[in-house]
Amino acid sequence: MTTPATATLRLTVDEFLKAYGGREDRFELIDGVPHMMAGANRRHVRITRNLLVALTRSLAGSPCEAMASDMGLEVSRDTYRLPDVAIYCDPRDVGALDHEPMTLKHPRVIFAILSRSTEAHDHGVKLDEYQGIASVDTIVFVHASRDAFTTFERAGANEWRSVVHLTGQPLVLRDPAVTLNADEIFAGTR
Repeated sequence: MTTPATATLRLTVDEFLKAYGGREDRFELIDGVPHMMAGANRRHVRITRNLLVALTRSLAGSPCEAMASDMGLEVSRDTYRLPDVAIYCDPRDVGALDHEPMTLKHPRVIFAILSRSTEAHDHGVKLDEYQGIASVDTIVFVHASRDAFTTFERAGANEWRSVVHLTGQPLVLRDPAVTLNADEIFAGTR
């Protein structure tokens, strides 16, 4: 969950990165207004780590790379998000990894680890934002409290299909073609 920073002017992503880039505290830009990010709990951090390890192994040798929330996503001219984990395959993102500030724009898959305090916001505002990014094929909501996933897969230009993966079921992504073992993703989180 985020809390708005004191702001009188609406910022663009470029202005936001100049003002807030490199700070120790973490901010997102939402409709031009900076919002401070709350810290994650231990379960959230472990799921993020497990996802990154599993995805790094699964994506080895492919043109895709998994990134954690240290890599910002420019959703629009005035919205900048920090997805928990995202897979990037576009050479404009993967090929630009040594450039600063690190703003990526073309994710293929976005993972959001849900908590009770963020679930409604993520299912509403963030889902709409992420579905509006042309490069996104799949959005994965990780239900940390019940060791399950919900995926939203692009089915057409403006159509999405949701699939609920029950506790213990593997998570199968179609692009890139990756299968993740649920036990691996949720290991060490109980």
